[in-house]
Amino acid sequence: MAVRLETDYRKVLIYDEMTSPDVAEAAAANAPVIVALGAMEHHGGHLPLATDTYQGLDMGRRASALLAKEGIPLIVGPAIPFGPPPFLSETPRPMPGTITVSNDTLRALLQDVCKSLIRHGFRRIYLLLANVESEFAMHIVAKELTETTDANIVVLNWLIGIRPKYKGMLVSDKPQGHGGEGETARMLATAPHLVRMEEARPYHPNLPLEPEVYGDFLPYLGGAIGRYRFDRDEFRGMFDGISDGITGDPQLATPETGEKSYALIAEWIASVVRFDLRP
Repeated sequence: MAVRLETDYRKVLIYDEMTSPDVAEAAAANAPVIVALGAMEHHGGHLPLATDTYQGLDMGRRASALLAKEGIPLIVGPAIPFGPPPFLSETPRPMPGTITVSNDTLRALLQDVCKSLIRHGFRRIYLLLANVESEFAMHIVAKELTETTDANIVVLNWLIGIRPKYKGMLVSDKPQGHGGEGETARMLATAPHLVRMEEARPYHPNLPLEPEVYGDFLPYLGGAIGRYRFDRDEFRGMFDGISDGITGDPQLATPETGEKSYALIAEWIASVVRFDLRP
């Protein structure tokens, strides 16, 4: 088993573990808060339903630990454990276990959570994308609250933020998606006792060889087109043979790859916070 990278988590501020006076003191010190948006969603037979939430919380903890070494407090706020229905490109048919909320419900919930933090005195809140379907609600809430309060709400999409350095980190040379090598590797680093590697199965959709136009992939990956229906001739048969909603090669995942991935994500998050807190 890989040894977890040495990180002093004793200095990490976890909102759930703080007392009311702790919160008042942190808000008075102008500490930022990071809130991960996770999900309760199927991740095949090898990963738990709360995989996205686990990852989001660990990303926040690791970024907080990095910043704590520099004397910068970043509070790891409570995660939002539910997200909207999955994209058809990740879940072409219903899978047992998934619990979803509507985009309107998520937006209202997230707005209320942020308003509570603002009432307590926090003025910088980072919304961390841990479940891709939640990105749209995140942006709406961040924009509206930043415009109507004196707080600054920032959305963090690490999938795009780390892309230049992430390429080549995985073993597989094929695209990795939902429950694939990347997610599985991170869960092996975060909660190996919840990963059932004996159940990991590879699957790759039959993607069109040539996109119709440049940027024809989902916005959360930086695409220029939001395409949510796959009934054109080019997409017919794309999900033939899919059994558990996983895309990629989870059997190739290792905890070492997960640690490297987390280190890259945590440093990217920390770099954003450092930049924002500069005088």
